[in-house]
Amino acid sequence: MGHKPKPNRTIPTATNSLQDECIRVQKVYDWVTDQLMVSKNIQFSEDQLEQIESAMEDPSRRPLRIVAQTPEAPPLFPLADSDHCEEFLCEQVGEKRDVNVVLPGGGYADAQLVDLLFTTDVKVRVVDRNGQTVTEVSCNASVLESFVLCYPDGTDLYCRITKIIARIPSGTILLNCPVPQSFDLEVIFCVDIQVEAEVKLEVLAKFCSPRDNDLIAPEDVDEWCPPITFPEQCPDIFPRPSCDCTVAGEASGSTGNGDYEGNISMKLNICPDCSLTGSNMSFTFNDSNMEDGTMDFSFTAESFDQDSLVCVPCGDEGVKFMINGSGRMKNGIRCEFKLAVVDTDEGNEFEVHLYDRRGETVFNSGVVEAETGGLTIDNCINFDDIKYKKHH
Repeated sequence: MGHKPKPNRTIPTATNSLQDECIRVQKVYDWVTDQLMVSKNIQFSEDQLEQIESAMEDPSRRPLRIVAQTPEAPPLFPLADSDHCEEFLCEQVGEKRDVNVVLPGGGYADAQLVDLLFTTDVKVRVVDRNGQTVTEVSCNASVLESFVLCYPDGTDLYCRITKIIARIPSGTILLNCPVPQSFDLEVIFCVDIQVEAEVKLEVLAKFCSPRDNDLIAPEDVDEWCPPITFPEQCPDIFPRPSCDCTVAGEASGSTGNGDYEGNISMKLNICPDCSLTGSNMSFTFNDSNMEDGTMDFSFTAESFDQDSLVCVPCGDEGVKFMINGSGRMKNGIRCEFKLAVVDTDEGNEFEVHLYDRRGETVFNSGVVEAETGGLTIDNCINFDDIKYKKHH
């Protein structure tokens, strides 16, 4: 028995054919970790206060301690052990909403806004010096947080609590009467949020195509199957590109540009953990020539351009780090900047150039030789054509 004529349909094809095998995997569309804190005020009842005061009167039981006990979260790996726990919970509240957000490096992207509720039970015990329980209080802690995610239709959201921490800011030791009737408890949720979808990939991370339905079935099929489509990708949101190298340290020296005579002190940490997340750069310029019209000022970077980051060899054993971005002076004036740092066995040099939105120069340090301090460039990945150094 033959097939019915097939309608015209487009079967997605791979961009190359390096592999003939197709694997089914969970693709990560977005991945966010965070720490969320909520404060609770715990009050002792009159009976509990009497129990505590009675224990305090016995010198052999002093001092008393307040101990907060939180549920133990499953380990990060393997993922199969991260099942739901009755003692804590992470759940989505309401429906996701489409939003248009500003990206850290500039530009806009479509994303989804979702509200997640994190809840746990915490047991607080008062124990004596021998570890025996004097009294205990149970409380529930919850925090509702909104997250902007790459969460298109067709994907699934997985929310995990990787650790729960409870601490008492005022201290845990009870030494003397009168006993405080209440105390503050801080509960911290360490959360791991991933958006995934099941996709078919070639081993080099390409979508693979389904085969043609060219086998003879024992009987006719009455309905045509829909084409295979994957959820829309969000490359601008996740995964974020990584850095080729990092630069960090503090250094100061005399400016080498005759138009801006003075001393510049630079402090920076760009691409910590080989990612622009958490990067910072600031400097202070002290003018030594009041007749040139330049005044003392400070500048703080607010964003860094990932595409402008370059690491190139400099001399026989040196490395040059370059990056562009934008920031503000202390007086609020916004400027674009270009930064270059050279790290060699003989020392450091750096140069920073500020210019306004019209491209006109606001400040140019020229090449500055680090007279105090130092700036260190380290590699994130190995390049055959760049020799990196590490200063110890």
